[in-house]
Amino acid sequence: MPTMTNAATPSNSVVPVEKIAETFKDYIDLAVVTRGGKILTVSNEWFAECKNLLTANAPIHAPGRFVPTGAWYDGWETRRHNAPNFDWCVIQLGYPGTIAGFEIDTSYFTGNHAPFVSVEGYTETAPAKTASRTQEEWAAVQWAPILTKVPLNPGSLHGFKLDQPTTQHYTHVRFCMYPDGGVARLRVYGSVHQVHPENKNEVYDLASIAAGSVVVDLSDAHYGHPSNMLLPGRGHDMSDGWETKRSRSPGHVDFATIKLGQPGHVTDIEVDTAHYMGNPPKAVTIEGYEEGSDVPVILLKEAPMTPHRQHFFKVDSALTQKRLAKVKVVMIPDGGIKRIRLWGAAQLPAVVPQGSLVGVRQELPDEHTWNLKK
Repeated sequence: MPTMTNAATPSNSVVPVEKIAETFKDYIDLAVVTRGGKILTVSNEWFAECKNLLTANAPIHAPGRFVPTGAWYDGWETRRHNAPNFDWCVIQLGYPGTIAGFEIDTSYFTGNHAPFVSVEGYTETAPAKTASRTQEEWAAVQWAPILTKVPLNPGSLHGFKLDQPTTQHYTHVRFCMYPDGGVARLRVYGSVHQVHPENKNEVYDLASIAAGSVVVDLSDAHYGHPSNMLLPGRGHDMSDGWETKRSRSPGHVDFATIKLGQPGHVTDIEVDTAHYMGNPPKAVTIEGYEEGSDVPVILLKEAPMTPHRQHFFKVDSALTQKRLAKVKVVMIPDGGIKRIRLWGAAQLPAVVPQGSLVGVRQELPDEHTWNLKK
C-alpha cells in the first residue's frame, strides 16, 4: 500500500471555474505530455488509459463508441471495487518544479467519476532508479502530501490553489482516486525548478522552459500557445508550436513576450518553423528589454521566414552587450512558429561549450521532400 510522510498537507482553496485561467496564468502545467510528463505506474486502468490524464487537448465525448472493456472515455477510468480503498498512478513531471495548484476535469464522467482525489509529491534524488523502480517500490517511497483529499463533481472542471506554493520542488506526483472511477484531465500548475550552467559564461538557451523562462503576454493563441516555443526538440506536428488565427487587417502583427529565467546576453537566435508548411509567418522581429526598461533592443528585424525550417541568426556584438530580462517575439503578420532559441550567457564573455546546439541544423526526415508532394 502506498506510504506517505507525516508532513502537514498544505492548505488550499477552491478556484471558481471562470477564474482558473487567471489564477494560474503565471504558472505552467508541469505534467502535460507535450512537456514530457508521463505515467510511470498505475494501480488499474481497466476502462480507460491513465496516460489520457496528461493530454494537452481538452477531453472529447464519443457517445455510442464502445471498446472491448466497455464505453470509450477520454480520461483515466478504473474498474469498480478495487482494493484497498483507492486507485493511484505515479506521474513523472516533464520538468521538476514547485507546485501552486491543480486543475482537475471530470468532463463526460457523469455516472462513473471519482468522488474524491488527492495528490502527493516526491523528489527523485537518484534518477537512474526511476526507470527500474517497480510499482511496489513506488508505493514504498515517502510521498509528501500536496493536495488534501478533495471532493469532485461529475462532468465538471475543478480548480484548487495552494494557499502558498510548495517550497520543495518535486520530480513526481502521485494522483489518487477514492475509491475508484474516472477523471478526464489533470493539470499540475507550478514553476520550473530552474537549471542554469554553473559557469556563468557558458552559452545555453536563455529562453528554454528548463531555464525557467515563461510567456507573460501574448496577442493570440488560437491554434497553439506560445509557451510551446520554449520546449526542447523540434516537436511532432503543428499541435506543439505557437500558431495564431489568420489576420485580415492591414498592418496586423501577433506577439508573445517571454520573461527569461534569468537575464542574459544573447549571442545567437534560432527561429524554427518545423511542420508549419503552409502557415509560417512572412517575417519575424525579435525585441529585447533590459531589466526595468521599456525601450526595445532590436535583436532581429523583419527577418524573412520559410516553411518547415530552422533559421539561424547571429546577434550584432554591440547588442550582445545588453543584458536582457524579457524578449518579445513578433510574427508578421501571423502564422506559426515551432521553437525559439535565444542562445546566450549570464555574463560576458560568452563561451560556447563542447556539444552545443548553437547553429546546428537538425534535419527532419521530410525536410527536403515535403514541398515536392502534390
